[in-house]
Amino acid sequence: MFTYASQGGTNEQWQMSLGTSEDHQHFTCTIWRPQGKSYLYFTQFQADVRGAEIEYAMAYSKAAFERESDVPLKTEEFEVTKTAVSHRPGAFKAELSKLVIVAKATHSEL
Repeated sequence: MFTYASQGGTNEQWQMSLGTSEDHQHFTCTIWRPQGKSYLYFTQFQADVRGAEIEYAMAYSKAAFERESDVPLKTEEFEVTKTAVSHRPGAFKAELSKLVIVAKATHSEL
């Protein structure tokens, strides 16, 4: 689940994609603005994972677009736990254009 609060009304289009590894043990979730930088002013964000534990996560102030590369947030701007990625109050600079999470399933179905 992805929740956020922001200011601005730019009619931006965002996308979310989900992928799975061949063994169905790892999942990748990407939430991003395909056109690169977002012009929304994010006051907060949080992505929660259920049924899996986060092994890797990265948040970006700018998503790759045309010849430009992803620009990651500073590590002090967001925090990662086993089940969530969220902004750090007081440290987050209100810029978010992409969020990537890789998680491993905590159990497999028989």
